[in-house]
Amino acid sequence: MNLFFSKNIDKDLNKIILDGQEHLHLIKVLRKSIDDNINVTDGLGFIYLCKITNIHKTYSELTINEINNDNSHKPILNLAVSILKKSNRFEFLLEKAVEIGVSEITPIISKHTEKKKLNFERLNKIMLSALKQSKSSILPKLNNTIEVKHYIDNTSSSYSNYVATCKNNQTKSIKSVLKPNLNVNILIGPEGDFSHDELIYAKNANFTPVSFSNKRLRSETAAIYFCTLFSYINKLWVLKK
Repeated sequence: MNLFFSKNIDKDLNKIILDGQEHLHLIKVLRKSIDDNINVTDGLGFIYLCKITNIHKTYSELTINEINNDNSHKPILNLAVSILKKSNRFEFLLEKAVEIGVSEITPIISKHTEKKKLNFERLNKIMLSALKQSKSSILPKLNNTIEVKHYIDNTSSSYSNYVATCKNNQTKSIKSVLKPNLNVNILIGPEGDFSHDELIYAKNANFTPVSFSNKRLRSETAAIYFCTLFSYINKLWVLKK
């Protein structure tokens, strides 16, 4: 069953409104009718099982029949990754991160970052599409762009903090240090990696330099690899409990 997204949810009245592209997709593409059942998410971990009760020109009214909560306690993954030179590579990264599951995504700017701006409207549409395609109920928060050192300064010391690099000979294998059920921040740099000064700055702020492979990975590949590893380790831990 298709999954729809709405922020216009009134649990007290047991009602949901679908408008804009969600309404058009429901009526014009899928040809849904009154009394048809659909699923809706708010992106906050809830799935609403609904019935279409009214169809108007610009919006549809739904009645909530059941609410399922998938927002159980899960460790937080904050992915801080440099803006990439090619927009389509950053968009691909974002799409896969949503599908795999992260908590927050922060575009960062480092010394070697070549591109400084992003089309946030387009990126949010890509993330929403990935959410619905993967039938996930949690939409990660996409933060504003920030300088890498400012990001480091505002990182919680209660998290496990890592900085990915292929330059530092003293890196540790991420598989040897990543532990389950812990909140994590991961820094991933641009095509030219982080500068020496940025790596020292991160290390002084208790970010552990890590490597993902004995091969040199593209930034988007490294980000997707880490998201996958984080998800796998935590799911495996849950199964073993």
